[in-house]
Amino acid sequence: MKKPAKKKIVKKAAAKKVVKVTAAQKAGVKVTAVQTKLATQGKKLTATRTKIAGAKAKLAAKVSPATRRALAAARKEFKTNNTKFKSLQNDVKAAKSALRLAQIADALAAAEVSAKAGLAATEAKLNAKVASDLAAAVKKFEQRWTKVRAVQNAKKVKAAAKKLAAKVKAAEKKAASNAKAEVAKANAKPKAKKPVKKKAAAKKAVVKKSVAKKAVAKKPAAKKAVAKKAPAKKAVAKKTAAKKTPAKKVAAKKTAAKKTAAKKVAAKKTPAAKS
Repeated sequence: MKKPAKKKIVKKAAAKKVVKVTAAQKAGVKVTAVQTKLATQGKKLTATRTKIAGAKAKLAAKVSPATRRALAAARKEFKTNNTKFKSLQNDVKAAKSALRLAQIADALAAAEVSAKAGLAATEAKLNAKVASDLAAAVKKFEQRWTKVRAVQNAKKVKAAAKKLAAKVKAAEKKAASNAKAEVAKANAKPKAKKPVKKKAAAKKAVVKKSVAKKAVAKKPAAKKAVAKKAPAKKAVAKKTAAKKTPAKKVAAKKTAAKKTAAKKVAAKKTPAAKS
């Protein structure tokens, strides 16, 4: 059995960090290069000065066209080198000025970056506190609102209780007056009816009865007249009828008086039974 081949673990290359070159660093490189050129040109200038000094010494020893040409050539070379040297000096000054400006720009950019980073950090910190601060604010508001609402509710309840108390008081007064009236009605004695009216009614009934009896008495008298009885008998009949009618009237009056007396007694007994 062949052993399974081991898988080769390929290590990933670490990502190279990109180093950002700042403007100040670039300007510094330029300054260094110009200064190197200036140093080289200074050496050349020093060499031409040495040449001029040697040409002068030769010319002083022996004045000839050759020594003169050598001195002129040395001076010309010095002049050229000196011009280049001065130009390089100006280049160095400009490079240094550019370096300072680049440094200022880099400092400003760094300040901006740090400000942005600080702002982001502050924002993140504030955002992290939003939930807790909101909860605290809501809690405080709830407490404040609950206190205010409790005071308002207490005032409303007090006003409602006052109104209800007034209504209850009015109802109690009304009930008391009604109860008093009912008690007064229950204990009040019934008014005695005037017997005159009843007597008059009894008299009317008696008169009616007497009239009816008279009519009845008159009928047989008329029959007797037809039979041509003696007038003396008619007179006797009339007298007897007249005697009977007053007796009947007296009896009717007595019965009416007894009825009214019985009614009064019954009326007095009924309120006593109710109480």
